[in-house]
Amino acid sequence: SHLGSEEKFGRDQPPLSIDLFIETTRYHKSMPNLERQATMSRSGSHAVLDVDGSEALTAEASLDKIGPGLYLWILIICIGGASMAESLEMGSVAPIHSALARTFNLSHDQRSALPTITFGGSAIGLLLSGPICDWQGRKLALQLSLSTIALIMVITAALPNGTDPTIILIMRFLSGVAGAVQVPAGCVLAVESSPAESRSRVVFGICLMGAFGYLVEALAVEHFMPSFGESPTDHWRTYCYVVGLASLSTMPLMYWLQESP
Repeated sequence: SHLGSEEKFGRDQPPLSIDLFIETTRYHKSMPNLERQATMSRSGSHAVLDVDGSEALTAEASLDKIGPGLYLWILIICIGGASMAESLEMGSVAPIHSALARTFNLSHDQRSALPTITFGGSAIGLLLSGPICDWQGRKLALQLSLSTIALIMVITAALPNGTDPTIILIMRFLSGVAGAVQVPAGCVLAVESSPAESRSRVVFGICLMGAFGYLVEALAVEHFMPSFGESPTDHWRTYCYVVGLASLSTMPLMYWLQESP
């Protein structure tokens, strides 16, 4: 009742008292001090409680106060593992597209459309990542990306030779979208969960693991597709299964992650 009237929150009113707050907590020993030192005022459309001019303790300030610890290593390993899985898929775009074009007898135009479709999907995935992170959280965005990559790669590997080229293009588009969603989600989750002094090192560790994923991808392509997807002896389907399994294997790591504070 003390703070409920529109007049008391009017734009031209002086700073507001905190009578209601004081009355409901008067049993505290420190209440006389609080009554003298705490005031409520307007900041735009919000009411601000000022206690003796003290700085508010935000989530960022709390992280800085806690400092670096074991959880930062968990962030690097978990998000870096997800980045490695994405590198395996997106780093092998060229040989996979060559194998798809040969296996499914794609026309020249359809073969040319494969990279356009894939990286166009990546662009859309980057645009969708922000809304997904805000709507469902950064952690769920990572999980959604990894599970979708695994599903698409397994489906692609299992497609029969007579599959309609449109299905192939759709699979590549969805693969691009899924791979891109986790990139901003992982970086934002890592930065928001780290103290300011450690953020650069955490992001560097994640990027380092992602780069290592490209090295693993190159070795895997050399093993499974030595002819870069152009030869019938290349085991591109097995490679797709490996990529799907790599993405799926990182899912348990997500259990150790906590949502952004």
